[in-house]
Amino acid sequence: MRFLAVAGLAAALSISTAPSAMVLAAAPVGATEAHRAAALDLARLINESNQLEKQVDRMLAGIAAQGFSSDPNLIALQQEYPGADRIFVDAMRPIMMSELALMMPEYNQAIADFFFDRFTQAEIGELAVFWRSDAGQALLRSVSSNVDFAATAKEVVAQMENEGPFAISREAVDADKKKAVASGVNALVSQHRVAVMRFGLTPVGRKMAKFVEQKNEIDQKWANRAVSPEAEARIEREVGGALLAFIEEEDRKRAAAQ
Repeated sequence: MRFLAVAGLAAALSISTAPSAMVLAAAPVGATEAHRAAALDLARLINESNQLEKQVDRMLAGIAAQGFSSDPNLIALQQEYPGADRIFVDAMRPIMMSELALMMPEYNQAIADFFFDRFTQAEIGELAVFWRSDAGQALLRSVSSNVDFAATAKEVVAQMENEGPFAISREAVDADKKKAVASGVNALVSQHRVAVMRFGLTPVGRKMAKFVEQKNEIDQKWANRAVSPEAEARIEREVGGALLAFIEEEDRKRAAAQ
């Protein structure tokens, strides 16, 4: 269950922009504070628009679909007690939402550091104008709606029984991100798609594209981020308890019907 917690949260976060260690020359204190504030505002804008809660839902659904169709124990459970996959998702969701709320301040700051380290305050302003535009918001929503975490879910389920260190590969993160972006752009209406392409040809748009590889490298680190001990304990207790209660209720129903 520990693996499900890690991937269910952090893989969802990894679809967004993430930080790295690159640092620019120091600016005057006043300018630096304004620069950092602008970067944090942009990070919050993007993270809110990325619908992270929906991404957690999609990740959990992907893990459930992969697990209950490939793991022999889960396949047997689903065959004997149809609906067990739904119970799993319903039990995991509130735990993941609580953990997401705990992580968001740090995650917002990490994204802010990414922008501060790479873009001037004026460039951050240009990025904010785009992401606040109808086309920018449509792109964020479309990419979020099209991520399915298929590659990540496959790796998670494959490692469920492992006792060693858990890891989501760079290849899985890249595959899920590229698929979501391609599908998200294709799903845009023509007007928004043209606006996105135009922005990509601007100096700041081209500069953003230069950092894709660095961003993906850090995204992988987020995808392998450990959740809190409290969340791990809740998963072991609440998810297992929910499944056991479901099985017992189904057995009672079957016994009463005989």
